[in-house]
Amino acid sequence: MNNTKQIINNHNKRILNSSELPVKTGNNTKHKTCNCRQKETCPLNGNCLQSSFIYQATVTRQNNNTSETYIGLTENDFKTRYRNHTASFRNAKHRSSTELSKHIWTLKDSNINHFISWRILTSSSPYKSSSKRCNLCLRENFLIICRPELSSLNKRNERI
Repeated sequence: MNNTKQIINNHNKRILNSSELPVKTGNNTKHKTCNCRQKETCPLNGNCLQSSFIYQATVTRQNNNTSETYIGLTENDFKTRYRNHTASFRNAKHRSSTELSKHIWTLKDSNINHFISWRILTSSSPYKSSSKRCNLCLRENFLIICRPELSSLNKRNERI
C-alpha cells in the first residue's frame, strides 16, 4: 500500500510527463502531437497523441488490392486506442472484440497478407454531463449509418 507521499509523487510525475504538456519552441508554445520513437512509423503521420476524434482504418488485401473500411472513435489519445487494436490483432482471445479485429483474423486465418492505413475523419466533443449527450458518439453513429461507403466493416444494426 502506497503512503500519501508516494501517491502525490506518482500523481505529479504522471502530470508532468503527460503528453498534453506544452512544448516551448522559441516564442511559440504548442502541444506535442506525436511521441513515436520512429516518426516515419507513426500510424497517423505525426498526430497519434490527438484525442476526441473519429478515425477510419482501411484494410487493404495485398493479393487483389481490395479494401474494407472501419470507423471508430477515441476519447483518449489515438495511440492508446491503436495499441488496443493491435493487441486484438495479435491475441486470439481478443479476436472478436471489434469488427476490425474479426476481419483481420479472417485474413490471418486465410494467410492473406494485408496492411492497414489510418486517418482522422472528424473531431468532436466527448460526453458532457451538462448536456447529457456525447457528440463524439452521435457523429460516429451518423457516419456509420448515413455514409456507408466510409465504413464497410461496421454493423449498422448495432447502432439502433
